[in-house]
Amino acid sequence: SIVGVAYITELFIAWYSGVEYEQYAFLNRATGPYWWAYLLMMSCNVFSPQFMWFKKLRTSIMFSFFISIVVNVGMWFERFVIIVTSLHRDYLPSSWTMFSPTFVDIGIFIGTIGFFFVLFLLYARTFPVIAQAEVKTILKSSGERYKRIREAGQSLVGTGADERTSGKAVVKAEAHKVDNTEKVNSLLQTIGTFDASSGTADELQKINGVGPKMEEALNSIGIYTFLQVSKMTKREYDLLDEITGSFPGRAERDDWSGQAKKLIN
Repeated sequence: SIVGVAYITELFIAWYSGVEYEQYAFLNRATGPYWWAYLLMMSCNVFSPQFMWFKKLRTSIMFSFFISIVVNVGMWFERFVIIVTSLHRDYLPSSWTMFSPTFVDIGIFIGTIGFFFVLFLLYARTFPVIAQAEVKTILKSSGERYKRIREAGQSLVGTGADERTSGKAVVKAEAHKVDNTEKVNSLLQTIGTFDASSGTADELQKINGVGPKMEEALNSIGIYTFLQVSKMTKREYDLLDEITGSFPGRAERDDWSGQAKKLIN
């Protein structure tokens, strides 16, 4: 790891410098009274990340979380080693002593943990961590539910736990179907209908913006050819958006009509 390279570089520079005091400081870290802290620092920060070379381990969420905690412990011991082992043995042997934390040291340590959690909770409150993919799956249906409640003139207070918003959306299927049928007929009157007995369906996915799902939707409406798509204008684009209910404005933005004309030619 990069941290391991940094540790080795520190040892090399201490040896290469030829400064006796610096050499002793680093030697004391590894072999002195606080050797256990130095060993824990090296183990957590240098040796434990080596397990990430194995794909089975690094793709495990639980193991990655465990390693992250181990590395955090190692980084704390790094600060301990830097401060304590550098100060507990000074230039004069008469000043050598073992470190004993006071209530101030303990308070600062606990305070830093508390300060972190305060900032973390404030951030979580202001910017809640919500999976965008999960929100997208419920956004449309839940929005429709709230819209129907508002249109009915009802209060939205307490609707978060209300069956009107938490249950499955109930749509007036028949009215919706009749409305769509009228729009489909109006659309096909303009762009023409497709006769399977005398014509051949085109591969609509060649049009930029039309995928497998959209092609299925177009076919279900009765649009099978580039010729039909080439006759679309803004009015037909708007009708198509209302019928499919997905990616509004995309057909007009990607100019499906112009693309279809080029594909015909």
